[in-house]
Amino acid sequence: MNVRIASAAYVLPENAESVEAILNAEKERVREALAPLSPRARQLAAENLGISRVRVCGARQPSELALEAAREAIRLAGIQPRQVDFILDFSTFPGDGPHSISLAHWLSAELGAETSLNLAFRGGGCGALHLAIKTALGWMALDSSIRIALLVTGDGAPAANRSLLPVTIQGDGASAILLSRDAARGPVLLGVEAMTLGHLHDAIALRQIAGGIEIVADAVAIEQRVMPIVYLHLYRLINKVLAAHSLTIRDIDHFVYSNISQRDREGFRRMLGLAEGGLPVTRMAEIGHTFSSDLIVNYVDLLSENRILPGQLILFASSGVGFTWGVTLARV
Repeated sequence: MNVRIASAAYVLPENAESVEAILNAEKERVREALAPLSPRARQLAAENLGISRVRVCGARQPSELALEAAREAIRLAGIQPRQVDFILDFSTFPGDGPHSISLAHWLSAELGAETSLNLAFRGGGCGALHLAIKTALGWMALDSSIRIALLVTGDGAPAANRSLLPVTIQGDGASAILLSRDAARGPVLLGVEAMTLGHLHDAIALRQIAGGIEIVADAVAIEQRVMPIVYLHLYRLINKVLAAHSLTIRDIDHFVYSNISQRDREGFRRMLGLAEGGLPVTRMAEIGHTFSSDLIVNYVDLLSENRILPGQLILFASSGVGFTWGVTLARV
């Protein structure tokens, strides 16, 4: 089965908020989250984030951004909305608007994808894109009538929950990627590997509070249970997908990785054995961490800069809540 990434697009809200203002507004949350750590660990948690500001939805809902991203992906692919056979919503925090429960069905109606099969899942966090791609490929393999799949995410941090220290600062955004059997151009998907570890589900969890929900980062669990293995499992998955095609890390032309923090990107770079500067500079400093949209943001920006050339190999990699790890390999 030959499936290509026919197009990809992202939409970010226009409003922005500085990290300084966020940490000041959420100082009690931050203090509570970091309190179990040593003074040195607390200091390191706030250092080398590499994020100055994040984009925020304001009055807009993430679903509105998702619709814009979907329309742009369809336009870039040069198809009509009615040609979309499959829509998968893999948002983690789609907002509290009327479309949050059934975003995929709403998108189908708004786009005019009259006969699309519409599905959704939650909770993959930053690793959800790989789960979405693998799910779409599974449906396409089993049903030859599914020619075009639209994968969409729209995420907005809950109110007063932008700090996720000691991990990141969360921004809002939406993105869409369109997979096609029939596209004449675009990277061919070679393989997708993913894994989850349910016993880490409480490292980053949700807690009900008056008037809504709160994201709770268990700093001790993250430092002692997640960080010792986070790059290990990425490395295992990367080598697994590469070995299936008789490739090595040295064969990859572009690594597309999350915008969690500069510290995390440096950890990923060192894991791969890349030289300093081996990962491209991204928009992380000005937009923050946009959940699963990070990978699409960074991929689209590479495309817009004409840095991806025919014949090159692209490796997408990320990990997130769940806990979830994923890797996707494609050849232009």
